[in-house]
Amino acid sequence: MISFNEIEQIKDPVEMLDAVLELVWDRLCHTYAVTACLPELQSLFQGTDLNRPFQAAKGVVANMLLEIGESVSRFSPWYTQPARAYGLISLRSQPSLPARWMLAPEAVQKWQNELNHLAGAIDHNYTVLRALIYMDTLMGESETSCQPILVSTYCRCNPPRSIRLTPDERERGEVRCEMCLQLFH
Repeated sequence: MISFNEIEQIKDPVEMLDAVLELVWDRLCHTYAVTACLPELQSLFQGTDLNRPFQAAKGVVANMLLEIGESVSRFSPWYTQPARAYGLISLRSQPSLPARWMLAPEAVQKWQNELNHLAGAIDHNYTVLRALIYMDTLMGESETSCQPILVSTYCRCNPPRSIRLTPDERERGEVRCEMCLQLFH
């Protein structure tokens, strides 16, 4: 396993950021006896403010701990532990809004070294992170925009039956109702 001292020798900013994230992830996984792959950048940095590197680092570690909590084996002693045992507390600004998870003070103290290195990597790679997260967002949007548009169509039954078709299927006029044998329109 690579150490933080070895990471500081890496010149490529993206490589350094990846190495810091991997090292922090590995240390958290080791602590909670979890074997899992590092989550996507977009989920790691969800809800973080990159303009405040230390706060962003705390948000990333909280997101990592949430992922780890979901990956704990049911045979692990950590399986039945509450979120606070992982170092997480939830805050809710309004009752109607979902809870926001953050690091408890004792977790900030426990992971101080990792948080400092992660904050340094975030600060050093601010523009790279912005670009990577933006590209991930665009890729996610392009995947959802490829979904076909569905249009409701009706047959001549009384009451009419409805199905949803793509515009191409509807224009071809090949779909018939099995009851009235009429085309859906």
